[in-house]
Amino acid sequence: MLIFTFIPIGILWAKNFKFLRKNIRIVLITVFIGIIYQIIADPFAESWGAWFFTEEKIIGVWILNFPLENLIFIILVSIAISSAVLTFIYYQETGKFNKFFKK
Repeated sequence: MLIFTFIPIGILWAKNFKFLRKNIRIVLITVFIGIIYQIIADPFAESWGAWFFTEEKIIGVWILNFPLENLIFIILVSIAISSAVLTFIYYQETGKFNKFFKK
């Protein structure tokens, strides 16, 4: 999980630090929305059997009735997705995509 989120987040933030730092509020709002969504949706998914947590495969630290790994996952994925979307919009608006996708 950490490899698949830290590497893209690191690359996005290293290449676009000034822009993403100016938009950190959007990133944090996205993380907050992701956590709220998890708090609402996770109990339903668990009760329906969509997923479950076994004691052997988690650290054992629970926050808000969720394993720590699950909370870290939603935070990192929210940061990665919001950072990517902001960067893609920025590249499209500034014309930086043109060098990658020539017509």
